[in-house]
Amino acid sequence: MQCSMHQSSLRAHARGRARPFTGTAFTVARPNVPVAAPAQASPSSTRAQSVQALPSLAPLDANYEKAHTFADFANWAVPGSLLLGRYPYCEPSRCAHDHAKGEAQLQQILEAGITTFVSLQAEVPAQDKMKMSGVDGFLPYKATAELIKSALSPPPPMEIVEGLRNPTLDKFLPKRKRETARDLDPEIHERFVTPSYTLNFLHMPVTDLSIPDATALKPLVDDLLARLDKGEKLYVHCWGGRGRAGTVGAIMLALGYGVSVDEALERVQRSFNTRQDNKERSPETDEQHAFVRSFVKQHAKVAAKH
Repeated sequence: MQCSMHQSSLRAHARGRARPFTGTAFTVARPNVPVAAPAQASPSSTRAQSVQALPSLAPLDANYEKAHTFADFANWAVPGSLLLGRYPYCEPSRCAHDHAKGEAQLQQILEAGITTFVSLQAEVPAQDKMKMSGVDGFLPYKATAELIKSALSPPPPMEIVEGLRNPTLDKFLPKRKRETARDLDPEIHERFVTPSYTLNFLHMPVTDLSIPDATALKPLVDDLLARLDKGEKLYVHCWGGRGRAGTVGAIMLALGYGVSVDEALERVQRSFNTRQDNKERSPETDEQHAFVRSFVKQHAKVAAKH
């Protein structure tokens, strides 16, 4: 395979499966979450309550940077739940064809519990459509991430190993006429088909140094916040992880947590600074900053009417 792995890792690796973003909008509850300063109730707090609340934001105090530090290629936007970062594997400006470094980055991300990768890059296709040889120096990371994830995961129980059918195979085979693994043991079934075991790879193409299409972005943001509600952990990336990723990250904080746009942008910037990446700005351009403000203003008003 194009993404070479060390022999010791390969022996432990197995298969995985991803599901692409469908573009379907979700109705997501936005519970009031403790933050550094008192914040207004979330614009969509009147919506149905989700099964699990969004993870809490850290206060904007002297310990903020420490809580959001992750690596030189990524930072926490919501500690333990939402990472904003660079392309996570081999790419033209860093890593190049250094597979070992790319694998180390992916392993660090997966050891943090990430379950869903979100690519905002128009310069590369969705992960399941990338050639193994890559595109313009970007090498696909889906297969490598799935192998590392499998190596990090505990072995399945014998009920799964010994079965002629199991939850993974069931995704590809015709519907059973007899009772399923879910019927026989729901706990085992849920353990091995939930996002904590499988990986998801989403793609919403945005041109570098540009802004997202507002119509397409709203269902993606709803989807990502719904995933956080359910306990998933997200890695949102563009190429450098500061322009497009910072834009989407700021919007998620503002709409998901009901904090002001100024606070959302401050959180994204201070989090980004933990990478020690020459103190660049995130989001990257004036256009992206203006887009965050206009998008949040528009959708906060719409939510308030409901």
